[in-house]
Amino acid sequence: MATATEKLSWIKSHLAAGHTIQITTYLRATRYTAKHAEMFRVDGTNALVVQRGRHWDCIDHCKISAFA
Repeated sequence: MATATEKLSWIKSHLAAGHTIQITTYLRATRYTAKHAEMFRVDGTNALVVQRGRHWDCIDHCKISAFA
């Protein structure tokens, strides 16, 4: 299992390369493009989170895919 920092750098590198990132949960799949790169961060508890409005959702246990 990769750490949150490694996952974050993987996501940011794919977004910088122009790929689309998809975060999949049991109920929803959301796609992010390069303009959404600042919506990802590692919080104080070393969890990978993504911004949803004014809130931050943990995506540690979600499936993360990249598409060209």
